[in-house]
Amino acid sequence: MVYKTIRTLASILFTTAFLELQAQAPIGPTMETNMDKIDSMTFQLYENIPSHIAVTDSLNHNNLSNDMFIAQMNKLGSSIPFPYNSTVSLHIRYLMAQNNGFYDMIHKRMQLYFPLYEQVLDRYNLPQELKYVSIIESHLNPNAVSWCGATGLWQFMPYTGRSMGMRIDYNIDERKGIVQSTEKACEYFRASYNQFGDWLLAIASYNCGAGNVQRAINLSGGKKDFWKIMPYLPKETQNYVPKFIAAAYVLNFTRYSSYEHNDRSTVLVKTPVDSALSMGHIAKYLGVSEDEIVGYNREFLKKSTPGSQTHYLLLPYDLSMQFLTKKDSIYAFAKREKTVEEASKPAYVQKWVPAYHRVSRGQTLYSIAKKYGVTVYQLKAWNGLKSNYAPLGKNLLIYKLQWVNTRQG
Repeated sequence: MVYKTIRTLASILFTTAFLELQAQAPIGPTMETNMDKIDSMTFQLYENIPSHIAVTDSLNHNNLSNDMFIAQMNKLGSSIPFPYNSTVSLHIRYLMAQNNGFYDMIHKRMQLYFPLYEQVLDRYNLPQELKYVSIIESHLNPNAVSWCGATGLWQFMPYTGRSMGMRIDYNIDERKGIVQSTEKACEYFRASYNQFGDWLLAIASYNCGAGNVQRAINLSGGKKDFWKIMPYLPKETQNYVPKFIAAAYVLNFTRYSSYEHNDRSTVLVKTPVDSALSMGHIAKYLGVSEDEIVGYNREFLKKSTPGSQTHYLLLPYDLSMQFLTKKDSIYAFAKREKTVEEASKPAYVQKWVPAYHRVSRGQTLYSIAKKYGVTVYQLKAWNGLKSNYAPLGKNLLIYKLQWVNTRQG
């Protein structure tokens, strides 16, 4: 009875909060990824918050006017300006021309990434609409790699990532990590806004760099307005900001605003792992696929956590709870699995393996030794030869150093 009462109260609180959110802006409540702050009731609340709450779901915007656009975008309550012009209109029409498969993919990924984006953006006190930059950058694909080497959800170059303190090596590439890359993107946005004092210029800077934006400002006579410096920016950046505005509009005010995937959010939480663990072993113990665990943690390039220090895996709430409750059992299970796998691997050692070569006309000990990668001295020692003469028709014994599987036979 008490449990039913608690559920009823939670439902009332959730419904009230949800209605208030619909009336204000398309932003869900910020989700917490700290396991210490999430209990089962909080989880029930979080998982029933849509990952993207659109303002409207209109079917036809072929006759979109400036007044209509401004009135709609004002409903977002954002500190980012969203002007409407022919360039923005062009990109809106382009996005609306994409097929349902494209939006099906985008909304599935929004369900996973947007709750985490919103948490980090809120922590940095930045406009929530900046999350749409990631859609322009990578289509929310953590494995995306551009022609110039920019990688991850927020498309960081190796030099930029390392200069901002991201770990990029053979084991870990934090450009692919959901939380890590979003934090660094927020640091960049905050620094750019502090430099230029304008959000559209900060977004332009994210694409082409602060140096190019400052150069465009100088060439324009000192104007700090994206549309006035636009001709002086790289061609890609001239379209970048209008694409961002178009994405924010289409995903809030068109028939592509909401899909069934956004009815619930994927609640991912940071789970401490203080040992070297294979994601395959974790998945096997928890009864899920390795691909699922890997999908939440793309930054671990070898599909395992290094054992040098404590690392954090992002796991769905229920899997995280299982992991923390049965951590010792999982470590023991992983150790046994690793032992079995190592025992089943072929054990190779280097051995000198005998072979024979029949001497044909015109061959010398030197030419034979060169062919097999040995020395003339070795040939003479193996065959009891006292001169450098290669006896025609004789089978010469030659040892070759090879890797041999000692577990065969």
